[in-house]
Formats: sequence, structure tokens, C-alpha cells
Amino acid sequence: MPAIIPTRRVTRLALAALAPLAGLMLMGMATPPGQADESAASTERDKVPLMSDLENVQADLDYMQEHQIPMLMFFHATYCTYCQTVDDEFLQTMANDPDYEGRLIIRRVEIDSDLPEIEWQGTSYTPVEFARLQGVQLVPEVIYFAPDGKQVVDELKGVTVPDFYPQYLDQRLRAAERCIEDPTLDVCTDGIDQPRRDLTRTD
Repeated sequence: MPAIIPTRRVTRLALAALAPLAGLMLMGMATPPGQADESAASTERDKVPLMSDLENVQADLDYMQEHQIPMLMFFHATYCTYCQTVDDEFLQTMANDPDYEGRLIIRRVEIDSDLPEIEWQGTSYTPVEFARLQGVQLVPEVIYFAPDGKQVVDELKGVTVPDFYPQYLDQRLRAAERCIEDPTLDVCTDGIDQPRRDLTRTD
């Protein structure tokens, strides 16, 4: 009659038998240094999507400062057909275009929605509350911000000539990039609403 090995002993024997394989398994799972760097970079990009709803202003500012890129903030509403056009035909196109990857982040604020709440300066705001604090009175409106949190270049309000709208977005993006290099340029402040918006303000 075969001997019955107690359960604890079976466990110990199984572990002992697997022990020599553990090192080999770990070696096989090890990631080459270059691949590890790529994985880390990919993970970082996944954490901060190019385009999403605005939720945490400071987290986005931290990312912008680290990478020295501007933010395009898009104020829109579900009842606004022009907003839908801008979102679907222009901003989504930018977000899917490799030429824009790593050049900016796009954040959307839907003013007729209660969610997502927006964390700003230690307080949670609904999208419409945040829009009011930014002085937004009509939609669609696009505002660019530099990594220091200050608005750069004039706002893009409404949709006058849809065919030219992508050009308007791109012109402002290029100007915003120049303003990061040199904030004293006239284009950084000419024509913007006053007072100048500042995402780092504490008052």
C-alpha cells in the first residue's frame, strides 16, 4: 500500500523541487535595460493621455512643466453642435495625429455636466463652476496655457469658418510653443481677455 505523505510534507517537497527553477523563471522574466526604459516611457504616457476630460489641474501642470509643452483647454457643451464639430473633426484628429504627440495635452471641460469634478487649488469644482472661474461665457472656446499655468495667445471663440479652424488651432499651438521659449513675445499676450488667466493663482 502506498505511503500517504502528509499535506505539509507534500508542500515542502513541492517547494523544494521548484526552488531550482525559480531562478531560471526570474531570469526569463527579466527585461533588458533598453526595453525597460521603453516600458517606463510607455507607462508614463498611458498615465497622462494626450486628450481627456480635465480632472486634476495640478497633475497636468506638473506634466507640462516636466515636458515643457502647452495645454489646449476646450470648453464645450452637449447642446452645442459647433462644439461637437470641433471635438469630433478637429481635436480628435489632432489627438490621433502622430505629428502632435508629445507637443501638447488637450483637456476638455463640458460645462453642462456635473462630472468629472475638477480638482484645482485644493478645491473640487463642477465643470461649469470651473468655466465661470475662467471667465468663459460662450462655447466652443479654446484656451492655451503654458507650463507655468499662464494663458498664452488669444482665445479661439466660436466657429466662424470651419475650413480654417484646424489652421487656427495649429497657429495658436505654434505660438504657444514659442511663448514657452520666450514669454516676452507680443503674441503671448496680445488680444487675450483680461485679466489674464492663470491656473496657478491662489486668490
